[in-house]
Amino acid sequence: MHASTKRKVKIVCTLGPVSNTQEKIEALIRAGLDTARLNFSHGTHDVHRGLFQAVRAASKSCGKHVAILQDLQGPKLRVGKLPPEGLMLKAGDEVLLYPEGATPKASTVGRIPLPISAEIAEPLARDLRKGSRVLFDDGKILSEVKEVKSSEIIITIQVGGKLTSNKGMNLPGTPLSLPACTEKDLKDLKLGLELGVDSVALSFVRSPKDIIMVKDIIRKTSNHQPLIVAKIEREEAVDAPEGILDVTDGLLIARGDMAVELGAQRVPVIQKMLIRMCNQMGVPVITATQMLESMIACPTPTRAEASDVANAVFDGTDAVMLSAESASGEYPIEAVETMSRIILEAESEIGKYSVHEQLTPISGSVVESIEYSASKIASHVGAAAIACLTHSGTAARTLAKYRPEIPIVAIMDNEASLRKLAFVWGVSGVLIPELVATDDLFGMVSRVLLDNHRVEEDDFIVVTAGVPSLGRGTTNTIKVHQVKRPRV
Repeated sequence: MHASTKRKVKIVCTLGPVSNTQEKIEALIRAGLDTARLNFSHGTHDVHRGLFQAVRAASKSCGKHVAILQDLQGPKLRVGKLPPEGLMLKAGDEVLLYPEGATPKASTVGRIPLPISAEIAEPLARDLRKGSRVLFDDGKILSEVKEVKSSEIIITIQVGGKLTSNKGMNLPGTPLSLPACTEKDLKDLKLGLELGVDSVALSFVRSPKDIIMVKDIIRKTSNHQPLIVAKIEREEAVDAPEGILDVTDGLLIARGDMAVELGAQRVPVIQKMLIRMCNQMGVPVITATQMLESMIACPTPTRAEASDVANAVFDGTDAVMLSAESASGEYPIEAVETMSRIILEAESEIGKYSVHEQLTPISGSVVESIEYSASKIASHVGAAAIACLTHSGTAARTLAKYRPEIPIVAIMDNEASLRKLAFVWGVSGVLIPELVATDDLFGMVSRVLLDNHRVEEDDFIVVTAGVPSLGRGTTNTIKVHQVKRPRV
């Protein structure tokens, strides 16, 4: 059995300049990539179209069902175009923020003019108040609002530094009225739907309304229905995540902007809180940002980074994510291999150092009761695998919620649905031509698992299915079955 099949926590890899061909992506897949992330904060539509096609080709070549995650930029706050040498800001400087492309209306005497993206200038002026904090370049430069005039903002620098073009801005403590989806996001989303991405990550989610709005747009404009993943990085989302979890298909803990917005000291506790909530609700959760950051330029991680990945595994994350490490770093393959080894090592000892909450099935839910029972039975009988016959993947996702020690194998006849399980803890999939009822249903399962090297003859397996019809949403049966290869 391949190591990536044994590994339960999944790996999401961002693609970029060092991982932009089919051959390079195949190498990442062999190293452990489960989901490819297309970061729409960078790159043209032609670039992303090429990456999409390369992933699909590499996935087919490697015989692995790799998912594609489209990560929308969202209402990213950025400064505009600055001189090539940048601006040197120092404590006490008074700076005028004005819409890029316009001429400042306020006096620039004694002030440093600094253009900001025109589409955000007016909403920021509406949301900011005297005394509000404005941070630049991931929090390296700190300032405070002195005055707001129409679409212009006057700030005083508190901690200075060199600021260059297009650096990000953060407004900790200021609720934003910016829409969750910008015009750029809507154009990017249209491309993603045309291509057929498996999931869409929505940046800077603040409330359930943001998720519902995007789902409505997708439903009205496309027959393709990708998963929606909420990126949690704003204070509003951290303070009230329950409603977001009720409507989202997945969660991404974006620790970079979260640290700037809320303070780095709060991130570890927030990470544990969000992962636990996701585990309780059966919502797949991805832990992201700087997990193996030093491997951008070094072939080995720091001990702190290895501990960070392992602790995310102990926390109960479904997946961990690489960003620049796999997109633009010098050691993309080594980063994925290292992450896979750390995960496997942590999982080998997870019972000693991590206690997964003993969840009970939702009252009245047949599929919850079946999959919960299957996880217990499989452990008691020492099964080699739990096979879920499922059309949509719901049964497999439900089973994963109970974190069984036994490998989960989803047997499906829909590749698009199968790829969506690439985010879910402990689930691997087998694609068959058609999922139909048969007199020898359990013999069929045995053959599929044997042919795909998931079990050996005489192993016990636990099978869950909707008998007799195998129809959608009919899971009602558990069977303990001994694997036998049909005699010719």
